Amino acid sequence: MGLYKGGLTNQIGVGTDFEKKYFGELRVIAPDMVNYPSGIEGLFHHNFKQTEWYNLHVGLMLGLHRFEQAKAGIPLGFSFKPISGHRHFIILAETTPYFLASPGELFLRANIGLRYNFGKD
Repeated sequence: MGLYKGGLTNQIGVGTDFEKKYFGELRVIAPDMVNYPSGIEGLFHHNFKQTEWYNLHVGLMLGLHRFEQAKAGIPLGFSFKPISGHRHFIILAETTPYFLASPGELFLRANIGLRYNFGKD
C-alpha cells in the first residue's frame, strides 16, 4: 500500500510486493481540492537495482485522467528502506514523464510518498 504526494494531487496505491523483481500497482488520483480532476493508473515496474537499503525501478504507467482521457508514462523511482530491522516500510521518490492524449501534451510529475508491504515475514 502506498500514499503519495505530487504537486496538487495525492495518490493512493495498492499493489503487489515492492521487493520482487517485477511488481504492479493500481493508483487512484485523490486530489485535495474541490472539482479537481481525479483518475486511475495502472503501473508495472521492474526493480533493476536492489540492495538491502534501497531499490531503483523503472516501469510503464497507463491511466485515465478524469476517468476519460488516456495517459501513458515511464515512471523512474527510488525506494529507500530506512529501518534496518523493518524493511516493510519504504520512502519513495519517483518521477514520471507522461503523455496526456488530450490535449496531446507531455508532462513531468514528481512524487514523494510512503509505502508499506503488508503480509511479509
